[in-house]
Amino acid sequence: MEANSVHYTLDGQTVAAQPGETVLSVAKRNGIDIPTLCHHESVTPYGACRLCLVEVTWGKRSKLVTSCIYSAEDGETVQTNSERVRRARCLVLELLLTRCPEVELLQQLAHEYGVDASRFQTPDAADERCILCGLCVRVCDEVIGRHAIGFAQRGSERHISTPFGKDAEECIGCASCVFVCPTQALHYEDFDGKRIMKEWHTEVPLVACRVCGAEFATERQVAIMTERLHFAPEFAEVCPRCRGTEFRGAMEQYLVTKGTSR
Repeated sequence: MEANSVHYTLDGQTVAAQPGETVLSVAKRNGIDIPTLCHHESVTPYGACRLCLVEVTWGKRSKLVTSCIYSAEDGETVQTNSERVRRARCLVLELLLTRCPEVELLQQLAHEYGVDASRFQTPDAADERCILCGLCVRVCDEVIGRHAIGFAQRGSERHISTPFGKDAEECIGCASCVFVCPTQALHYEDFDGKRIMKEWHTEVPLVACRVCGAEFATERQVAIMTERLHFAPEFAEVCPRCRGTEFRGAMEQYLVTKGTSR
């Protein structure tokens, strides 16, 4: 750690953190588990799910903060599993279960915190799996750079959608949103030469590897890969499994040709 490190107490032990480093990051580095649903190392912290709440004390005062976006200061005391923290997390889990009662991950967390059932009732929540964590939106914006989806409406009607709920032209069918979703609310299917992004009502043609013939990416993915990574077309149209063999063969041919020309 640098000389200007921040020092504070975390669950009874003195820890050092880089200036601006979040409590969640410091906790992970010190082997302390804090539950999260909306956090991912690849995207900007958002603090949406509120499950990573911790209690911060300075002097005679204390407050609950979201550890994924809060940076503790010198001399503060942080508790990740105090009674106040556990009560707050139980309430968060109750609210999440009210919206998504059938999500297995939420049921598992609720069991760990002793939440048997939610006190709140929503008649039409049985089929809902989206907890509005925003991970899919952030990965599409920040990692893929496509901005194909976003939040729509407000209050109880708030949901994730493509523009006007129609086929998203910006969607490249990479399925990153599906892979990052913590509750399996999103789905895709490869069928009949197309990748179908079910929730986004979008179909993108697939590309078959010119070496083995397996469909490995969408046309839009290949186009983006060629543009951003400056892949030669002959390599962009080859699946990752065959790409190493193809590159090795091309290099061997180059060396043979170079040796013959001497």
